[in-house]
Amino acid sequence: MSCLRRSFTLIEMLTVIAIIGLLTTILLPSVGQAIDRARQMKDSNNLRQLAAAYINYLYNAPDKYEINSCQNLYDFASVLAKRGYLTSPEMYCVSSDYLSSSRKPPRIIGTWRNNTWAINKDFSQYPLSVVVITNISPSAPASTTPIAYTRGLDHKTGTWKQSIGKDGGVYSNTGGFIAFLDGHVQFFSNLTDEFNQLTNFYTGDSTSDIRDAVNTNARALNYLGIEWESK
Repeated sequence: MSCLRRSFTLIEMLTVIAIIGLLTTILLPSVGQAIDRARQMKDSNNLRQLAAAYINYLYNAPDKYEINSCQNLYDFASVLAKRGYLTSPEMYCVSSDYLSSSRKPPRIIGTWRNNTWAINKDFSQYPLSVVVITNISPSAPASTTPIAYTRGLDHKTGTWKQSIGKDGGVYSNTGGFIAFLDGHVQFFSNLTDEFNQLTNFYTGDSTSDIRDAVNTNARALNYLGIEWESK
């Protein structure tokens, strides 16, 4: 009694390979988009935690001079870490940031040694992915006042920059996240569309210039220094 073995023909194998190739072509973009959405959700949560820590500081710290006198984002992060409001450097970083994606993230912001606070060298040399706004007025409307955003927003044009240079957009020119004084975080593709703008601090009108959404003397800090000061 003979045992019959059936093997694939060349045409059948080519058909299977073609089907696999077609499915891969269809599914890969969806998988990539899902990964990007997951990463952005994590980035949004990190920015929300940063905003929550900053808001906690603003409402509870007896003296705001220390935070308002910061000259760059490293100083800002150091103050929050030193006072115990936010100790994780991850909240200032975006994993897909083109400036830091090939670098090992810092483990700590700083440490206390012999009653003296010292910022961690690795952290102070790491290109951070967010911008924070200091000198926020105590009477600022919470739901419309921005306090932090992902790096790369051109305040003059209301659009995000491409991922080029030392201050380019974290997500290139596709947009970025903005955190507000009430703790909510929102993604903006730009600030120029009629229904995609911020609120003028003094008049309540719509504005595409983030400087108009905060009080006079407020200023934005990135890892390079002072990014802008309000009009």
